Amino acid sequence: MTQGTLPVLPVADVDAIVDSYVKRLGFTEDFRFPGEDGVTANAQVRRGNCQIMFNRNPKDADRGGGGIWLWLRADDVDIDQFYAAVREAGFTVREEIGDRFWGDRSFAVDDGFGYTLAFNKKIAG
Repeated sequence: MTQGTLPVLPVADVDAIVDSYVKRLGFTEDFRFPGEDGVTANAQVRRGNCQIMFNRNPKDADRGGGGIWLWLRADDVDIDQFYAAVREAGFTVREEIGDRFWGDRSFAVDDGFGYTLAFNKKIAG
């Protein structure tokens, strides 16, 4: 049995968020699954060891992430170059890149769908 956590986020448009994460943030699409109406109902993306599932649920998506932050490891990239690419892709920065007291270099952006993504790279300890 594989152990871990898989966040499942409610969204109004699964295709739009998957396309954004893949094209603009470098995630890989694992799958898309259509609902009975033929519209994508579920999809999963990954970046490194991080997986996120999106579920078409417009009612809950309307609540907007409600302050939900997803902390994603970015140990596989040059964090400063990745930050520049994410800014260039047009994301709104919530937290500028910087070294944090806990030993990470990180930044946070709004994903445009109501959630905040914080990318973190271990630099100390």
